[in-house]
Amino acid sequence: MKKLILSAFLAITVTTGAFATGESKISYFVLSSFKHDFKDVTNVTWSSKTGLAKASFTYNNQRMDAFYNPDGKLFATSKSINLDDLPVSAKRSFAKKYEGYAVKEAIKYESQEEQSYYLSVENEKESLIIKVDENDRLSLLKRVK
Repeated sequence: MKKLILSAFLAITVTTGAFATGESKISYFVLSSFKHDFKDVTNVTWSSKTGLAKASFTYNNQRMDAFYNPDGKLFATSKSINLDDLPVSAKRSFAKKYEGYAVKEAIKYESQEEQSYYLSVENEKESLIIKVDENDRLSLLKRVK
């Protein structure tokens, strides 16, 4: 009887912990790499889509995401940034091309292949998602009225 109660308690504890963080669906290789790449992180939650594992967490008091392939190799990171952190030429291009739009959020995306920025902007008529590429060129990704 004691073994049954102990087994049930252990199962509930493990299931609850895995459900809270989403780690149950994440491979050992990914978890191990993440723990090596990012020390002293808090509030880690996991999800998995399109073959990549995504860790959302707080690192140095900043919200970040890290994306890993199934083998545990870091694929990309993203983090919220201040508009002041955008390259000067990108800020100028944005101000000229999207006059009257206010930036709601700016995100820096880094992978081995590219470094880019994504801006969520809006005016009284619509919201836009704009990508700023490595050459500070702007491209419209999404428009919502």
